[in-house]
Amino acid sequence: MEGKKRKDIKKELKRFDPILKEIFSEAIGKIYYLAIGRKIGKKVKVISAEISLVKTFRPDILVEADGEIIQVEIQAQQDKSLPKRMFRYYYAILEKYKKEPTQIVLFVGKGNPPPLEYKTPKLTLKYEVLDMKKIDPDVFIKSRKPGEVIVGVLAGKFKDKPANNKESQKKNCRNSEK
Repeated sequence: MEGKKRKDIKKELKRFDPILKEIFSEAIGKIYYLAIGRKIGKKVKVISAEISLVKTFRPDILVEADGEIIQVEIQAQQDKSLPKRMFRYYYAILEKYKKEPTQIVLFVGKGNPPPLEYKTPKLTLKYEVLDMKKIDPDVFIKSRKPGEVIVGVLAGKFKDKPANNKESQKKNCRNSEK
C-alpha cells in the first residue's frame, strides 16, 4: 500500500511540475536577487530548457540574462540525487552554451532544504539553495508583476506554520462565538 501511495504522490507532483515551472519563471528576477544578491537586467530571454549530450537534460528553468546563464531547479521534496543532477546540469549547460551557469535550487518542500553543494573527493560544485519557507511572501506580493504576486501567494503557503497555530485557532473560534 505504501508503494502505491508514493507512486500516486509522484504522479500528482509531475502533473503540477509544468505549472510550477511557468509560474516561477515569471519571477526569475526576484528569485535570482534573493538567491544571489544581485539584480538582473530587464532583458531576460528564456532559452531552450532541453540540453542534449549523450543524454537529454531538462532543467526546470533555464534563462539567459545580462550574458549570464541562470538555471533554476524547483525541488518539492527531498531527493538524494539532486546534488549529482545539479552537477550534470552544470556540465551540460557549460558544454552547450560555453558559459558557467549560475545555479539555484528553489526548495518548496517541507523539512530541511537540500545540500548546498555536490562534492566528490576531487570536485566541489556549489549552488544556491533558496528555501521558500524562509522567504517573506510580501517580497513578491508587493510587486507589480502578476507572476511575482502569484509566487508570493504560493510562498505564503510554503511557510512553516507556527507550532501553536491550532491553539490560536481554538482561541479565535471561542472569541467569535461570544
